[in-house]
Amino acid sequence: MSDREDLYRRFVDRFHAGKRSRPAAEAQVETAEAALGVLWPESYRRFALDCGALYTPSLLDLIVERKSGYSDVQQFLTPRQSVTETRRSGLEPAGACLVWATDCMGNLFAFRDLPASPPRLSDAPVWLFDHEENETTVEAASFDAWLARFLDL
Repeated sequence: MSDREDLYRRFVDRFHAGKRSRPAAEAQVETAEAALGVLWPESYRRFALDCGALYTPSLLDLIVERKSGYSDVQQFLTPRQSVTETRRSGLEPAGACLVWATDCMGNLFAFRDLPASPPRLSDAPVWLFDHEENETTVEAASFDAWLARFLDL
Protein backbone atom coordinates (compact mmCIF):
# COMPACT_ATOMS: atom_id res chain seq x y z
CA MET A 1 0.00 0.00 0.00
CA SER A 2 1.39 3.41 -0.96
CA ASP A 3 1.66 6.32 1.49
CA ARG A 4 -1.19 8.04 -0.36
CA GLU A 5 -3.45 4.99 -0.16
CA ASP A 6 -2.62 4.62 3.53
CA LEU A 7 -3.50 8.28 4.15
CA TYR A 8 -6.85 7.88 2.40
CA ARG A 9 -7.71 4.63 4.19
CA ARG A 10 -6.89 6.13 7.60
CA PHE A 11 -9.04 9.19 6.82
CA VAL A 12 -12.00 7.01 5.78
CA ASP A 13 -11.65 4.68 8.75
CA ARG A 14 -11.56 7.54 11.22
CA PHE A 15 -14.09 10.00 9.83
CA HIS A 16 -16.58 8.42 7.40
CA ALA A 17 -20.06 7.94 8.91
CA GLY A 18 -22.91 5.86 7.58
CA LYS A 19 -22.86 3.14 5.00
CA ARG A 20 -19.63 1.67 3.71
CA SER A 21 -17.91 4.08 1.33
CA ARG A 22 -18.52 3.37 -2.33
CA PRO A 23 -15.61 4.23 -4.63
CA ALA A 24 -16.26 6.05 -7.89
CA ALA A 25 -15.82 4.10 -11.11
CA GLU A 26 -13.11 5.10 -13.57
CA ALA A 27 -15.80 5.78 -16.20
CA GLN A 28 -17.60 8.18 -13.82
CA VAL A 29 -14.43 10.16 -13.23
CA GLU A 30 -13.61 10.28 -16.94
CA THR A 31 -17.15 11.46 -17.74
CA ALA A 32 -16.91 14.21 -15.11
CA GLU A 33 -13.52 15.33 -16.41
CA ALA A 34 -14.84 15.46 -19.97
CA ALA A 35 -17.99 17.36 -18.92
CA LEU A 36 -15.95 20.05 -17.16
CA GLY A 37 -12.98 20.03 -19.53
CA VAL A 38 -10.44 19.51 -16.73
CA LEU A 39 -8.08 16.80 -15.55
CA TRP A 40 -8.58 16.09 -11.87
CA PRO A 41 -5.37 16.16 -9.82
CA GLU A 42 -4.07 12.61 -9.39
CA SER A 43 -4.41 12.92 -5.61
CA TYR A 44 -8.15 13.60 -5.71
CA ARG A 45 -8.74 11.26 -8.65
CA ARG A 46 -7.14 8.44 -6.65
CA PHE A 47 -9.16 9.42 -3.55
CA ALA A 48 -12.44 9.29 -5.51
CA LEU A 49 -11.52 5.93 -7.07
CA ASP A 50 -10.41 4.43 -3.75
CA CYS A 51 -12.88 6.04 -1.32
CA GLY A 52 -15.79 7.68 -3.14
CA ALA A 53 -18.28 10.17 -1.74
CA LEU A 54 -17.76 10.30 2.01
CA TYR A 55 -19.88 11.79 4.77
CA THR A 56 -17.73 13.17 7.62
CA PRO A 57 -19.94 15.07 10.12
CA SER A 58 -17.78 14.22 13.16
CA LEU A 59 -15.02 16.47 11.86
CA LEU A 60 -16.95 19.60 12.89
CA ASP A 61 -17.05 18.56 16.56
CA LEU A 62 -13.36 17.66 16.51
CA ILE A 63 -12.39 20.96 14.87
CA VAL A 64 -14.43 22.98 17.37
CA GLU A 65 -13.13 20.94 20.33
CA ARG A 66 -9.48 21.33 19.28
CA LYS A 67 -9.94 24.98 18.17
CA SER A 68 -7.96 24.19 15.04
CA GLY A 69 -9.25 27.09 12.97
CA TYR A 70 -9.82 24.75 10.02
CA SER A 71 -13.00 24.60 8.03
CA ASP A 72 -14.79 21.29 8.40
CA VAL A 73 -15.60 19.08 5.46
CA GLN A 74 -18.91 17.29 5.70
CA GLN A 75 -19.70 15.82 2.30
CA PHE A 76 -17.40 14.66 -0.48
CA LEU A 77 -19.31 14.68 -3.76
CA THR A 78 -19.79 11.99 -6.37
CA PRO A 79 -18.32 12.75 -9.81
CA ARG A 80 -21.79 13.63 -11.12
CA GLN A 81 -22.45 15.94 -8.14
CA SER A 82 -19.07 17.58 -8.73
CA VAL A 83 -20.09 18.47 -12.27
CA THR A 84 -23.44 19.86 -11.12
CA GLU A 85 -21.98 21.89 -8.23
CA THR A 86 -19.08 23.22 -10.31
CA ARG A 87 -21.49 24.46 -12.98
CA ARG A 88 -23.94 25.85 -10.45
CA SER A 89 -21.27 27.63 -8.41
CA GLY A 90 -20.26 30.11 -11.10
CA LEU A 91 -16.84 30.22 -9.43
CA GLU A 92 -14.74 30.01 -12.55
CA PRO A 93 -15.22 29.53 -16.26
CA ALA A 94 -15.59 25.94 -17.38
CA GLY A 95 -12.25 24.19 -17.61
CA ALA A 96 -10.62 25.92 -14.67
CA CYS A 97 -12.36 24.71 -11.52
CA LEU A 98 -13.63 21.53 -9.85
CA VAL A 99 -15.93 21.59 -6.82
CA TRP A 100 -15.61 18.30 -4.92
CA ALA A 101 -16.85 18.76 -1.33
CA THR A 102 -18.91 20.96 1.00
CA ASP A 103 -18.67 21.97 4.64
CA CYS A 104 -21.53 21.97 7.16
CA MET A 105 -22.62 25.47 6.02
CA GLY A 106 -22.74 24.66 2.31
CA ASN A 107 -19.42 26.34 1.48
CA LEU A 108 -17.53 24.69 -1.35
CA PHE A 109 -14.12 23.05 -1.53
CA ALA A 110 -12.55 23.16 -4.96
CA PHE A 111 -9.42 23.01 -7.05
CA ARG A 112 -8.64 25.96 -9.34
CA ASP A 113 -6.55 26.42 -12.45
CA LEU A 114 -6.70 22.78 -13.49
CA PRO A 115 -5.25 21.77 -16.85
CA ALA A 116 -7.53 20.72 -19.69
CA SER A 117 -4.93 18.40 -21.19
CA PRO A 118 -1.97 16.33 -19.99
CA PRO A 119 0.07 16.37 -17.95
CA ARG A 120 -2.25 15.80 -15.01
CA LEU A 121 -1.22 17.54 -11.78
CA SER A 122 -0.04 15.21 -9.03
CA ASP A 123 -1.77 17.32 -6.37
CA ALA A 124 -3.29 20.80 -6.11
CA PRO A 125 -4.07 23.48 -3.52
CA VAL A 126 -7.42 23.20 -1.74
CA TRP A 127 -9.59 26.32 -2.02
CA LEU A 128 -12.60 27.17 0.16
CA PHE A 129 -15.35 29.31 -1.37
CA ASP A 130 -17.28 30.90 1.49
CA HIS A 131 -20.70 31.87 0.14
CA GLU A 132 -21.67 34.00 3.16
CA GLU A 133 -18.53 36.13 3.15
CA ASN A 134 -18.13 35.91 -0.65
CA GLU A 135 -14.44 35.08 -0.13
CA THR A 136 -12.08 32.49 -1.49
CA THR A 137 -9.14 31.28 0.55
CA VAL A 138 -6.50 28.61 0.21
CA GLU A 139 -7.12 25.99 2.89
CA ALA A 140 -4.04 23.89 2.20
CA ALA A 141 -1.15 23.68 -0.24
CA SER A 142 -2.31 20.25 -1.41
CA PHE A 143 -5.19 17.79 -1.09
CA ASP A 144 -3.00 15.22 0.66
CA ALA A 145 -1.73 17.81 3.17
CA TRP A 146 -5.32 18.96 3.74
CA LEU A 147 -6.44 15.41 4.64
CA ALA A 148 -3.37 14.77 6.78
CA ARG A 149 -4.03 17.79 8.98
CA PHE A 150 -7.42 16.33 9.99
CA LEU A 151 -5.71 13.10 11.01
CA ASP A 152 -3.27 15.13 13.12
CA LEU A 153 -6.11 16.55 15.24
